[in-house]
Amino acid sequence: MASSPIMMISVLSLFFIFTANARVFPRRSLLDDPPAVNNFTFVCDPSRYDKLGLDFSSFGFCDSSLSFPERAKDLIDRMTLSEKAAQLGHVASGVDRLGLPPYNWWSEALHGVSNVGPGTQFDKVVPGATSFPNVITTASSFNEDLWKTIGQAVSTEARAMYNLGRAGLTYWSPTINVIRDPRWGRTVETPGEDPFVVGKYAKNYVRGLQDVEGSENVTDLNSRPLKVSSCCKHYAAYDVDNWLGVERYSFDARVTEQDMLETFNKPFEMCVKEGDVSSVMCSYNRVNGIPTCADPVLLKDTIRGNWGLHGYIVSDCDSVKVMVEDAHYLQDTNEDAVAQTLKAGLDLDCGQIYPNYTESTVRQGKVGMRNIDNALNNLYVVLMRLGYFDGNTGFESLGKPDICSDEHIELATEAARQGTVLLKNDNDTLPFDPSNYKTLAVVGPHANATSAMLGNYAGVPCRMNSPMDGLSEYAKVKYQMGCDSVACKNDTFIFGAMEAARTSDATVIFVGIDLSIEAESLDRVDLLLPGYQTQLVQQVATVSKGPVVLVILSAGGIDVSFAKNNSNIKAIIWAGYPGEEGGRAIADVIFGKFNPGQKDQIYPNLSIQGDK
Repeated sequence: MASSPIMMISVLSLFFIFTANARVFPRRSLLDDPPAVNNFTFVCDPSRYDKLGLDFSSFGFCDSSLSFPERAKDLIDRMTLSEKAAQLGHVASGVDRLGLPPYNWWSEALHGVSNVGPGTQFDKVVPGATSFPNVITTASSFNEDLWKTIGQAVSTEARAMYNLGRAGLTYWSPTINVIRDPRWGRTVETPGEDPFVVGKYAKNYVRGLQDVEGSENVTDLNSRPLKVSSCCKHYAAYDVDNWLGVERYSFDARVTEQDMLETFNKPFEMCVKEGDVSSVMCSYNRVNGIPTCADPVLLKDTIRGNWGLHGYIVSDCDSVKVMVEDAHYLQDTNEDAVAQTLKAGLDLDCGQIYPNYTESTVRQGKVGMRNIDNALNNLYVVLMRLGYFDGNTGFESLGKPDICSDEHIELATEAARQGTVLLKNDNDTLPFDPSNYKTLAVVGPHANATSAMLGNYAGVPCRMNSPMDGLSEYAKVKYQMGCDSVACKNDTFIFGAMEAARTSDATVIFVGIDLSIEAESLDRVDLLLPGYQTQLVQQVATVSKGPVVLVILSAGGIDVSFAKNNSNIKAIIWAGYPGEEGGRAIADVIFGKFNPGQKDQIYPNLSIQGDK
């Protein structure tokens, strides 16, 4: 982890025995703001100003003949200090007298439009959105084209939801922290442990979210239109949540300059330089004693200066508050924290410290108006690039048919197939021939998994296809849970799983973990299957009439060396958290509709040996 370098571990090796240090944490409550549901097409609609009783022609920020920075300056110059302060939190209050509506900056789209973040709303109008596999699963495909295509699909659904008044235009995704220990609870969100692969994922997913066809190579990147705004997070050296009393809010990552450049910063540099991301989020922790959100070297000098960010920098939610209440950095007051972070280059506070204390910070002489105006300029230029002020005819036609479309559901299935990793296949046991395997014992705590396949930041899926559902399309299924839950603290259900295995042509055992074991604010302390799961696998494998396939659902590594060395277990598959169509994808792999071992044929454009 950040405190000391450890050997890089490949995706495949994560599933056999490890020896490394880990950690576990209390989740900070998310801010309970009502969703911001817009009821207008775009801000500078003359008819809208007529309804508001305002003179549209008098507002220079609505003059489309001016540049975005000129328009942003006109808007900012019209605001009072208190009005400016009120726009600097993730819930920007707007300014009624200027016709500026409220805006909620906080939406999420880690692997589909999420219901985490108050800027997004699911209801009868939009009951769900396509939930793709979690990032660690998709990254295991090593398919750059796939990563970008998923980003394009997600941004299409996001734009459609915006048009329906159910989402914003600014999405705080993807997570691109490098995994330094497979027990980190947020492994599920990240593309893995290799900084270069993580950076490639960041570039492609961001391009998929943001790029408007035909404008990818415009000269003035500050005016480049955006489909939606993406955000690479959490910067930097963040890889601990809550582990044996060590928690992210007070953690100080001691990192060498070399490790910072080669490991922790590299994906973010690629995200900004190659992906042209429009936002970066700073993390809760400190790096070498300084909170990341208050470090001008990390923010102003590196992100905006050396890398050339065209966009805004936002704090992780309540990070400024954390400086005062958890890190006790320099014994700062709230005003001190506002001054420190604004001067460092933090533009937006996901929280209430900026809106509540910026005005008093200025009146105390701790920060100047120029810092505030610079922050607001960075924010409003991004909104203008998104068409928030002028509309964007290229996306205004998107609506409900573009959400949960058949094309997107099939893409989610394909992503889950490609992310599947075959860890063992003795004697070419897989794929199964449906004519030889008429009955299947499908057992284990994940055999009928639904929400567990979604992982975190998942939103509401279009539909769910469990492993039992998927395998039922190929054979008659005999289902037994084997455990009463993923924790598997009761071994009385193992007997039923054994009986099903005794009387079936083959057995598929589904084990692993879920968000009750690994999650944001929850790191693991070991790499073992929970409870009686190992006993379940061994006892079922001993009595099974036909070949046994072990399927693992997890993000972080699981020690399954016992199964690797068990001759009764013929095949092992890792499926990660495969999303809403995970059951169908797993079944397609087991029965040979998709071959996870043919990556050289299906990914001809993959290049991970260097950037040339």
